[in-house]
Amino acid sequence: MSAWWRVVIILYNLVLVLLAAVGIAAAMGRPEPLYYINLILSTPENRVIMGTVAVALLLVGLTALISALKSEDPALNSIMVDSTLSGEISITVPAVNIIIMKAVKKVQGVRDIRPTVFNGTDGLLVKLHMMINPDYSVPEMCKEIQETVKQYLEETGGLKVSEVRVLVDDFAGSNRSTRA
Repeated sequence: MSAWWRVVIILYNLVLVLLAAVGIAAAMGRPEPLYYINLILSTPENRVIMGTVAVALLLVGLTALISALKSEDPALNSIMVDSTLSGEISITVPAVNIIIMKAVKKVQGVRDIRPTVFNGTDGLLVKLHMMINPDYSVPEMCKEIQETVKQYLEETGGLKVSEVRVLVDDFAGSNRSTRA
């Protein structure tokens, strides 16, 4: 959650606390809350301001409600490996990314890689965005990476891989350190 959003939520909660206090005071029979409410709503300009503030609070409240109802459940960010009568076996996308990184480390000449994994109908779709050493043949290296990643995911993770797409974005000089 960003700092800006936290400030908005804090202000929203303070307004709710204030409104709750006004409601409690009015329920206890205190005349002040009703007097101030009538005073605020006595002019058309104040009604417009009050309506605008109310709409803003409504929008912030609805946004907060929707974001709270969104589940950050890791199961939504996972891929099913197997389902049996005993239960279900799943693996998270970050774990799949680690398997991919280990597989790519076996290939010489890869300098940097950023994997993206999608769960397709025929199996995993893996997209590899990478930087390689220009001293190596791009087609041969990419084919080796595709085969290695597919084989490693199927053997280690038990995942069915439908496609491995490779995008070579940049060439690194041969004097840079290897990162995978």
